[in-house]
Amino acid sequence: MNKLLTLGLALAVTASASAQFVRLEVDYIDNMGKVPGDTYRVYAVMENEGDILDAVYGEAAAALKVSSTKPFYQHPKGGALSADIQRYDTTLDEALLYDSWVTIGAEDNYMNAVSGFIMEDALAVFDQGNELATSDGAWFVTPDKRQAAAGPSKRILLMQLTSQGEISGLINLHGRTKAVLDSEGNPVGAPEVIQSEGLTFVCKRAR
Repeated sequence: MNKLLTLGLALAVTASASAQFVRLEVDYIDNMGKVPGDTYRVYAVMENEGDILDAVYGEAAAALKVSSTKPFYQHPKGGALSADIQRYDTTLDEALLYDSWVTIGAEDNYMNAVSGFIMEDALAVFDQGNELATSDGAWFVTPDKRQAAAGPSKRILLMQLTSQGEISGLINLHGRTKAVLDSEGNPVGAPEVIQSEGLTFVCKRAR
């Protein structure tokens, strides 16, 4: 997939945002017309390489909603989570590369432990092309998984969305800072919690 541009959006971040979370970024992905609509990827940008993002959640005081003015593209062999995308199948049908899904750090089933927490119904609705919304659930990985840690780019992939409509989202993030180790490799103190609520994004292609 060719990443044509990065939209450095001015995102609304509430006062609860921690210093270790920097911003959300949206990349436009050229799907070469293999599926209807435009494809985007949404990333969380962390302050440091090694910072952890383990959950994207919604709760009563901070709901989560990812929506579009037209249905999300959902491939018959895809799924609501990136772990549902079989890497081998994408070599047989390139349209599957542009399926809509949510994740933490991984784009297909390979070494991917992302799961949903009490939001099976919400994910099922999303997998039918409708909005993804919850006020009591999350998609997550355990913090020991490699995919939860920010790499050198400091970006962690959160979702891929394809639609002919206008896409927007309201999400909340949870994680922790990179562990600090002494010269013998032992942790020094406890990592700080990273929690940012009320983060908004808009997927819009520059024309």
